[in-house]
Amino acid sequence: MAQDLITPYITYQDFTRKIRGSAHMIVSFPNMGPNWVAFKTFFEKNGCEVIVPEPTNRNTIKFGVRHSPEFVCFPFKATIGDFKNALDKGADTLVMAVDCGPCRFGFYASVQERILKDLGYNNFRLIPLEQGDLLTFDWVKTLFKTSPFTDHKRYTSAVKATIFFLKKAKLTEDIQTAEGIFRAYEEVQGDTTRIVNDLLHKLDETNTLNGLRNFRTVIKDMFNAMDLDRTRDPLRVGLSGEIHISLEPYVNLDVRKKFGELGCEVHQSLSLYDWIMHKLHLNYHRKWFEHLAKPHLPMDIGGECQWVIGEYIDKANAGFDGFVHSYPFTCMPEVTARTIITNKLKKMYDLPVLYFSFDDQSGVEGMRTRIEAFIDLIEGRRKKYSDKEAQKEYGNHFCLECIKLVQAK
Repeated sequence: MAQDLITPYITYQDFTRKIRGSAHMIVSFPNMGPNWVAFKTFFEKNGCEVIVPEPTNRNTIKFGVRHSPEFVCFPFKATIGDFKNALDKGADTLVMAVDCGPCRFGFYASVQERILKDLGYNNFRLIPLEQGDLLTFDWVKTLFKTSPFTDHKRYTSAVKATIFFLKKAKLTEDIQTAEGIFRAYEEVQGDTTRIVNDLLHKLDETNTLNGLRNFRTVIKDMFNAMDLDRTRDPLRVGLSGEIHISLEPYVNLDVRKKFGELGCEVHQSLSLYDWIMHKLHLNYHRKWFEHLAKPHLPMDIGGECQWVIGEYIDKANAGFDGFVHSYPFTCMPEVTARTIITNKLKKMYDLPVLYFSFDDQSGVEGMRTRIEAFIDLIEGRRKKYSDKEAQKEYGNHFCLECIKLVQAK
């Protein structure tokens, strides 16, 4: 009799799921730098409860390294660690982008799901987010799979989710652009990082179209209010490479921040929004990179290989001082890009380039030493060629607005 009175243990997540019904699900996704803001909106506007995984950290990487195939790409290890963190926080639905083509990225979702279930995480489902060609609208099926709605409302919520996702992805790109410019002029080190974090949280909390329309002004005003040394003439460095490595600061040891704090403008065209526009066939600067790379690599072989080559040529023509190529250890497309730049393009364009191959063994101090030596090199090069090569204006409209702000007397 007493045994019948004992209430079985039930978690909070199980209790809320039971109250709200079986249609309720708790969605999560892997980290990719500041883009959690856009992904969070994507699923929240679709009627889902969202759990954002903790920022990628050492424990995340240790779990990924321990349970992943040894020679798989580093982003695989980082993202499976993010999934483990999300499941531990109560998520029951994971969403992972998949792509077609020669890159191993296309296998991430299925292999990660198998590994997690082998480790005992059975009460979840992993939904692949198709992004081979977004104009096929296969990705809408993912929204429908995560939507709690079954009537016409799921269509309206999908449209709303897409609009807010694209706007926040673009504004996240704008924050990244301003960060790369203003950090080179900050008088108090750390101000830029603080403003970036504040802006991301403001953007997360902005959930009206009117607020999003005015958010670029918020970005410019907050950065322009910093204490700036406008007399500086910083070196211009282009940053390119594999998308997850380039955008996730923990796995790239915050390479953007390190160059900025050493007095360099960092120009990085790669972003989540940039990738989405490419998949919608609306990204014309990527088409320009493809055009520049075509004589040296006539086809897409996976990763960011073709665009890295095109961007190296483009930034050399614009009079940049240096170029940084970041990629995961064992990533063959990026190694191919490195080989072409080193053996051919560097001789043709003479733009100094620094390569970073990241894995779980990458160290901060060794990286800092290489960056400092590279900056010494490109400073000497600028003095040598200052009368021969004029620097050209470079960047999108928002980037040029930021440059005008920071150079205003």
